[in-house]
Amino acid sequence: MFLFFDVLPFRKLLEYNQTITCSRCGHFGRYEVYRVGNRFRLFFIPVITFGKKYLVRTTCCDTWYLLDPLVGKAIEWKETVSIRDSDLQMYQTGEPLESRCPNCGASYPHGSNYCPNCGAKVEG
Repeated sequence: MFLFFDVLPFRKLLEYNQTITCSRCGHFGRYEVYRVGNRFRLFFIPVITFGKKYLVRTTCCDTWYLLDPLVGKAIEWKETVSIRDSDLQMYQTGEPLESRCPNCGASYPHGSNYCPNCGAKVEG
């Protein structure tokens, strides 16, 4: 007799929409809320879920935050909830998609060597 079992991580995007002005990069974006964890599967059927937590990703600079579990459960149950800064704990920093030119103040894509507006050399 063969037993097929495994433990795999999972990530599920929850239905949530909150627009923000990012406190890290200063750009407009929104929060995406994910439920993540691990699942023990027996014959490809999930049996036990463990290590569950809620993560929030900002769409502007791809920064990840650990979300308060009570707020995460409320979002999962489709309750009307607003995420506050006090509900978030830094998990992984991201990089902004655009930066500002120190010479003229225009935005330029991350990784550029020169400002597209004034031509000044910028840090990529």
